[in-house]
Amino acid sequence: MKTNLYLGFDIGSISINTVLMDDQKSIIENRYDFCHGKPFNLLRDLLTEILNTYSKNSIQHIAITGTGGKLAQELIGGHFINEIIAQSTSVAQFYPEVKTVMEMGGEDSKLIFMHED
Repeated sequence: MKTNLYLGFDIGSISINTVLMDDQKSIIENRYDFCHGKPFNLLRDLLTEILNTYSKNSIQHIAITGTGGKLAQELIGGHFINEIIAQSTSVAQFYPEVKTVMEMGGEDSKLIFMHED
């Protein structure tokens, strides 16, 4: 079993996106779950499921973004990251050739122009 895992949540108004990665940036789990108006109940269920599958000690860091991110950070700890920073950093890491990112969520939309620096 992998021992250095990194957990990320994007808590939006409609869904929670969850990713679990190893220290080689390989995706171990990737989920999209509708929250049906109860994002923190779903977050609790997702954490319970993850901790029933992986050792608590194997999770090195938790990062949280999205409209519910700051409250989730207060509830479970971890590190809150602004959505635009999270999206642009991830796209630059995994798809460096991309020049434009458009994200349409349940409450708002974003247009990010990517530059090499």
